[in-house]
Amino acid sequence: MNKCKHAILTVLFSGLVAMGATRTEGIEPRFLEDIQLTLKVPESVARVTDAYWPDTKICPDYFLIQDVHRHPHVQVQIAALIEQGYRQWGIRKVFMEGAFTGVDLSVFHRVPKKTQSYLLERLVMDGSLSGPELAAVHIMENEWQNPPVSPFQLFGLEDPQLYRQNVLAYQSVVQSRDRALQALVPIRRLQETMHLSQPAMMEQLDRTEALLRLKLTPCEYEAYLKGRASVPSTPDIDPAVHAAEKFYELAQARSQVFLNTAADKVPASAAPRILVVGGVSYGLYGGCFTECWANLYHFDSHRYGASR
Repeated sequence: MNKCKHAILTVLFSGLVAMGATRTEGIEPRFLEDIQLTLKVPESVARVTDAYWPDTKICPDYFLIQDVHRHPHVQVQIAALIEQGYRQWGIRKVFMEGAFTGVDLSVFHRVPKKTQSYLLERLVMDGSLSGPELAAVHIMENEWQNPPVSPFQLFGLEDPQLYRQNVLAYQSVVQSRDRALQALVPIRRLQETMHLSQPAMMEQLDRTEALLRLKLTPCEYEAYLKGRASVPSTPDIDPAVHAAEKFYELAQARSQVFLNTAADKVPASAAPRILVVGGVSYGLYGGCFTECWANLYHFDSHRYGASR
């Protein structure tokens, strides 16, 4: 892929302030607070957790929003943020994790107004309608009745095969994780009791536990792979470790697909784009975006750790 001729900037938002979002280390809090004020985003809706924005006179090209799947409050916050982006920042394209193609929501516009409001609320509460989808319905219903075709579009970020493989890997980790974590307890205790615990060995044990919990950042996962030979091996640990490694491998491949999809759907205008990526693997994707986009497109993005 050719390098983009223009710098691509990112601003990250925490989807759920109440979950205790933490800002990325090494970035001045005042800088992020100034961005929050510049964008006029209430902290009750979202919080800027990371940014690369050299020229605040020019709107960022990308907003990366952390999602907590099937959480009604988060979805309402995300919808509010997207609607603000549509009005104030010229957002016309939103990309969603977990979807494969363009998202058609025209069915909602054939539902009577009162019924529509109840239906939308119920679907959000049930986890069947996401924040981006809710925002799309609101935008098209309120602002684009005439003409009937809205310039606002939702796109899926996923490759179907990779997505399904990653879901299966995640399920395999969940099924075998508890036994593996329990098996690590006596190994850690033995090392501590016999004073065999060298710093490097204990660090790798910590990484292995974080791997099983799917909490490693890309840099941490790279360090884990370098020390792979010292990972404990037992019948309870091995299946979970192999499943987690497969999960990370597939998640990295998905992040590259996300990058390619978002870059290929370039709007005719200079309007920014929103990417909504979430779940337990948000930290991994954010880190992969950092590596890929910093090298290919000269911009930064980082993660903040929130769990599903």
